[in-house]
Amino acid sequence: MKRILFLATACAGALACAPSAPVEGGASPSRSVSSEPVSRWSANIQAVTESRSEVAQAGRARSYGTATVSRADNNNLTRVSVVFTHGGSDRFLNWAILEGNCGTPSLPLLPTTNFPELQVGGGGRAQVTADLPMEFPLKGSYHINIYRERRQTIEGLVACGNLRPSAG
Repeated sequence: MKRILFLATACAGALACAPSAPVEGGASPSRSVSSEPVSRWSANIQAVTESRSEVAQAGRARSYGTATVSRADNNNLTRVSVVFTHGGSDRFLNWAILEGNCGTPSLPLLPTTNFPELQVGGGGRAQVTADLPMEFPLKGSYHINIYRERRQTIEGLVACGNLRPSAG
């Protein structure tokens, strides 16, 4: 009985070590999406609420917008366009781009004076396009924060959007 068990184990081991032939007509591995060069980043900006130091997306808020990050004409600059509709009474809003996802405590990529103010007009609409003095990001994770009362702190946070890369 021991001989049969030993023989079966030896055969199974030999088969496991045998080289395998490729399957004809089988699917080839898909290319990684990250192998495509990033040409722009975009975010849907949504209002946030503060809950014990966690930032959560507020589904029914009246503040929302979009942000697009792309290469500027000068290689040392990055163009950012922000369009935001604010449901509050603030006339000026600040914004910044930070590393990580919404709710991640991190510092802005640039000093806050590099991000021009959003001037809120009629209907709560604000829009700005700026060429920032930074190289275009090719990888990583980033988000955009919108702040009220010219305070770039968690207490002044109005909205957030995770920037997602796209190729092409």
